[in-house]
Amino acid sequence: MPVIAAPVPFVLLLQEGDAMKTRDAIDDKLIALLQDNARLSTVALAKAVGLSRSTVQERLQRLEQAGVIAQYTVRLGSGGDPLQAWLFLRYADGFSCDDVMPLLAGLPQVQLVHSVAGEIDLLVLVQAGSPGMLADLRERIAAFKGVDDVTTVPVLRATLDRR
Repeated sequence: MPVIAAPVPFVLLLQEGDAMKTRDAIDDKLIALLQDNARLSTVALAKAVGLSRSTVQERLQRLEQAGVIAQYTVRLGSGGDPLQAWLFLRYADGFSCDDVMPLLAGLPQVQLVHSVAGEIDLLVLVQAGSPGMLADLRERIAAFKGVDDVTTVPVLRATLDRR
């Protein structure tokens, strides 16, 4: 599924050579089709919007270059959902994001990290295959140099995800 930039309240102008092109209903339709199924071929997209394959390729390239489409990715279905949890991390005195992030980035179970202000320094979304694996991961992260405290909040259910 492509990651689409958040809608903006103004018209997005896409540059093509020296001319500017406005994002139109066909671009929006292409985006919607890709949000439903990022694996659609350019031929299938072209058929769905009534344009040639090469025209659709040019439009997709323009949308990518403008940052409207950031990437194409896979979203896992609910079958066999792994256990997810948010880990709330606090740095040890004298440590910062620059010290802890390389350690977190090396863990494939770490899905998303937000640096935040307040009593918590990092919000870390992790996935694990079982509660025991989550406990092991939590302990591993808690032992990282630069991490003072970890609070674990298991995700029961995702009720809205617009990513």
